[in-house]
Amino acid sequence: MTREELFEAIARDDTIENVDLAGMNLAGQDLSGARFEGVSFKGADLRGAKIIRTGFTGCAFEGANMEGASLEGVIWLRINLSGAILSQANLRKAVLNGADLSGAILKGADLTQAVMDNARLDGVDLSGADISRAVVHRSSMKGANLTGANLFKSIFVETDMEGAAFKGARIFKTFLRGCSLADQDFRGATFIMAQAGGADMKGCDFTNAEITQSNFMNADMTGAILENVKGERTVFMGTNLSGVSLKRSYFVQSCFEGANLNLADLSECNCEQALFTKAFCRGAKFIDVNATFADFSHADLTAADFTSATLTRAKLHRIVEEHTIWDKSSRSSAYGTDPDLAEAEG
Repeated sequence: MTREELFEAIARDDTIENVDLAGMNLAGQDLSGARFEGVSFKGADLRGAKIIRTGFTGCAFEGANMEGASLEGVIWLRINLSGAILSQANLRKAVLNGADLSGAILKGADLTQAVMDNARLDGVDLSGADISRAVVHRSSMKGANLTGANLFKSIFVETDMEGAAFKGARIFKTFLRGCSLADQDFRGATFIMAQAGGADMKGCDFTNAEITQSNFMNADMTGAILENVKGERTVFMGTNLSGVSLKRSYFVQSCFEGANLNLADLSECNCEQALFTKAFCRGAKFIDVNATFADFSHADLTAADFTSATLTRAKLHRIVEEHTIWDKSSRSSAYGTDPDLAEAEG
């Protein structure tokens, strides 16, 4: 099909099927409103093209150049975009279900409110891209470059992000439910009000990061580092933090209810008003911790070390304290087991 035949077909509102447009120069052209099925755009030049409200099914764009193209609201179903160049492209509200974007370049692209379901995004370059309010569901983003990307209110569900780079990314109110994020480097990152419940975060490094009001409920954080973290009102309910170092962190009003803190190190942390109810803290270090008004009700503190801990008005109701170390702590100013409550609990 020639360029002229293509534009005539678009003008007639025809569905363009099974034609070869590989390598065609369509830079700056308007393809809006067209429907393409099984069409090859391999290596085509679509720089600055206008392709809004356009549907593509089963098309091939390997190596195509769509830099700066306007693709707002485009619907791409089962499209091969591997190695395509989409830098600075407008993909707002685009639908890329089942799309293969592996190795594609989307530097500075606008993917606001885009939807990517069962997409392959391995090795994709999204550095500086705006992915705010986008939805990525059950996709693969192994080795993706998200450096400096805007992830405000973006939603990632059950997505494999192993080896992805997040340096300088804006992670604010981001939803990362059930994602694979093992061994990520979040040092010094801003990770505020994020939802990472059930995520695989083994070995992640959050040193000096801010995770205020984030939710890590039931996440696996074994081997992670959370030293010098700002984590006020953060939720670690049921989280696996066994053996993790959380030294010198700020966890005021945070929730560790039912968390696995066995052998964890919370030395010098500020845990004022924090909840440790039913937490497993066997062999954990609370040396020089500020646990004023903290609640350890029903916690297992077997062999835990509270040397020099501040426990003013902390609740120690029905704790397990076999071989627990209280040297130089203010345990005498804490509340012990409440007999009436214990009787009611049975």
